[in-house]
Amino acid sequence: MRKCTLPILPVLLAVIVGVSLPTGPVHAQSKLSKDQKDREIELLKTEIKQLEQRVDTLEGLSQKVKVIDQKVDVQAQKIDVEAQTQRKQALAWPIVKAGDEGFSLSSPNHDYNIGFGGIIQGDGRFFTSGADKDVGSTFFLNRVRPIITGSVAKYYNFNITPDFGQGKVVLQDTYLNITYFDFASLRTGKFKAPLDLERLQSDRDLEFSERSEIQNLVPNRETGFDLHGRLLDGRVFYDAALMNGAPNNTASDTYDVDNNDGKDFVGRIFTTPFEIGENRWLKGLGFGFAGSYGDERGSTISSYKTYGASTWFSYASGVTASGLRARLEPQAYYYVGPFGLMAEYAHDEHSLNRIGTIGTGAPKTQINRTDTFTDTGYFAQASYLLTGENASYGWVKPYHPFDPRIGSWGGWELAARISNVAADTRQFQLGFANPDASAKTATEFAAAVNWYLTSNIKWQFDYANTYFDGGAGTTAETRDRPNESCVESQLQISF
Repeated sequence: MRKCTLPILPVLLAVIVGVSLPTGPVHAQSKLSKDQKDREIELLKTEIKQLEQRVDTLEGLSQKVKVIDQKVDVQAQKIDVEAQTQRKQALAWPIVKAGDEGFSLSSPNHDYNIGFGGIIQGDGRFFTSGADKDVGSTFFLNRVRPIITGSVAKYYNFNITPDFGQGKVVLQDTYLNITYFDFASLRTGKFKAPLDLERLQSDRDLEFSERSEIQNLVPNRETGFDLHGRLLDGRVFYDAALMNGAPNNTASDTYDVDNNDGKDFVGRIFTTPFEIGENRWLKGLGFGFAGSYGDERGSTISSYKTYGASTWFSYASGVTASGLRARLEPQAYYYVGPFGLMAEYAHDEHSLNRIGTIGTGAPKTQINRTDTFTDTGYFAQASYLLTGENASYGWVKPYHPFDPRIGSWGGWELAARISNVAADTRQFQLGFANPDASAKTATEFAAAVNWYLTSNIKWQFDYANTYFDGGAGTTAETRDRPNESCVESQLQISF
């Protein structure tokens, strides 16, 4: 066999450069391998240049990205600074609110705030009977009260309420209330005496345009101090007040300065034991007891008024307070669904002195007598919301406010009330009251239809008929004063 004569060097070179050996002659194979190598080298050089260009491009882009990142960081810092500034400014801006509960302006933390509210009541009262009444049918503004409330340093609350109604200008309520603790707050100024359940109900929330006969036996506004609070998760409310001792139902609410050294202690405790429970039949039950005790001398003695503000009982000339005055008032209410019930009893024991004469003939009998008498009274009222809203001691909000465009007619309520006050008959017998000018007893029957147009607008339609026992306006005590009846309509806006 012939030996292979393939040159070893070309083969080794081909292996080294990675070029396949040709199958043709040796000289052709060497030439082809060199050309291919050159082409590959040129191709590699081209690829390297392209890569270098790409690297240069990427480095340029990287520098641009860094510059952009720096600009973004600077802009983000500016935005963050602006956001923090705006946040600080927003935290310093007052909070302004307006709604059905009035208008208010408050600091962001609510430590300082002021609220603006009010109540306006326009009435028309027309008598259908009452020969002995001392007032007439009329239109009048019953209450016109701008109300300013607020807080200073969080725990110091205030109320300023003037009244421009009924042709008078009086400072109705003005007080400061210190409220660090729910269980013990201190109020000082002029406010409703913490005694009578019906009187303590807000004027805007009454089922009738006028309060009942029982108001003749309790004070209206008083001036003094009141320690009050809530206990047992709000189930128990208490008041312990020391007050000037205003006469009962002072008509003008202007008894701001006491004219004697005697003062009245007024105490009240009221509980709603099931309010936070789940039993819907008991949640609206509340009951309590209130009383006052004082030593009043020389102060003015008030007269007793009817629903229509006509005087039916007054003391004789020369009668003044002369010592003991004590009041007792058990009271309760009950609300479940649209039904409401409220009632209380009043017991007013008072010492009086009379200096004067008895009789019209000669010789006249001179008297200077002091004695103690007791007047009593009660009232009970029931109400029912025909449109299904929940009855309460407070504000009624209709489910469907009045809007005739969509056929919505607001909330409607019916109410009925009986109230009675009986003057101690011994006051007539001993000359402290004149049976020809005053009745011994007044019993009032009243009915109402209430239309809640919105949460802030209420229109009331009342009828009240008062019957008397006693000879007011006659010469014989056995004769009764003619009954007095009237119709009253009241349109109210409150917020």
